[in-house]
Amino acid sequence: MKKTVLWMLVLLVSSSAWAQTKEINFRKGTVAEIMAQAKTEKKPIFIDAYTTWCGPCKWMDKNVFVNDAVAEYFNKNFVNYKLDMEKGEGIEIAKKYQVQAYPSFLFLAADGSIMHRTVGARPAEMFLQVASIANDPQQNFASYQKKFDAGNRSADFMMGYLKVLNEAALDAGKVAEAYFATQKSEQLLERGNWKLILSNINSVESPTFAHLVKNREAFVKKYSADTVDRKILSVYEGSMNKAAYEGRDAEFNKLKSELANLKLKDAERSLLFSDAIYYERKQDLPKYHAANAKLYDTYFSTDANRLNSIAWKYYETIDDKAMLQKAEEWARKSVSIAPGYANLDTHAALLYKLGQKDKARAAAEKAIAAGKRNGDDVQSTEELLAKINKL
Repeated sequence: MKKTVLWMLVLLVSSSAWAQTKEINFRKGTVAEIMAQAKTEKKPIFIDAYTTWCGPCKWMDKNVFVNDAVAEYFNKNFVNYKLDMEKGEGIEIAKKYQVQAYPSFLFLAADGSIMHRTVGARPAEMFLQVASIANDPQQNFASYQKKFDAGNRSADFMMGYLKVLNEAALDAGKVAEAYFATQKSEQLLERGNWKLILSNINSVESPTFAHLVKNREAFVKKYSADTVDRKILSVYEGSMNKAAYEGRDAEFNKLKSELANLKLKDAERSLLFSDAIYYERKQDLPKYHAANAKLYDTYFSTDANRLNSIAWKYYETIDDKAMLQKAEEWARKSVSIAPGYANLDTHAALLYKLGQKDKARAAAEKAIAAGKRNGDDVQSTEELLAKINKL
């Protein structure tokens, strides 16, 4: 009896292993060749839009694309294609379809038009639901887009469209404004609408945003000053940053003035962040550095990642010794908070650029040791160490 049970278990294990041999058949070839295959086979196209550094993309490879039910459905219903969005044709495809988050899943008609799209890893059952919606001309992205463009402005319809746009990580501002236009002033305070404001209103030019700012106290009474102010600050900061990047000085200064007049908690942080962008573009290094010094010393002094990021940026772009010394201080602080490989490497690089050979060597050796313990690629730091030894 024991032998029989053992044998049955072996059979079950073997059967289970045998059952997990299917996987999505991703075709090889150019985008044009894939579209030609789709036309010949009269099937839509599924594109796994990935990057090599995307962890969730790899998770989908290992856990979902090899699922029997997923493989069977996708191989039967789609011409499947994997495309690295940062290489070759992937770069143009990313631009064409506005792919900005990973993994992105694109479902295209054979002519290249979008049927459906979504973003983010998900388990097999949920991924099959996505594929089913993609094939449904009444529920997919294209159907919502077509109905909206044809003038459908019912609140329920637009709520559904917003959900589709959010799941695709696309700008939903236009649809959100159309939806909020159907709502009365008091309805905008409702929790469901507040959630939609938080996720979809991102422009200072938005009528809904203007309503939020004008009626800030009413929103604060219901949702707290911190929550409301963070939203207002994030919208102003995004708009100021964009104006600073694009050289629209008059608009930038107007937005700064508006935000300062609102006297919101932590407004200074947003203003300093935007000033740093503005003065960097102007190549006004003293003012750029002054904004950064106050920003990082006041607001990010305990944030190891931010300190490391700004310190590394200084290493790559700044030659002024006094500014580099400040960057070394930030790097040293980041190491004291989180002594990982990346932070140690940045500190070593700044010490090298400052000509502090002994300290730079010690920091580089610590970085290499930490990186090896963690399985990181430490080649760049080893090359840095060789430069340090030549000082």
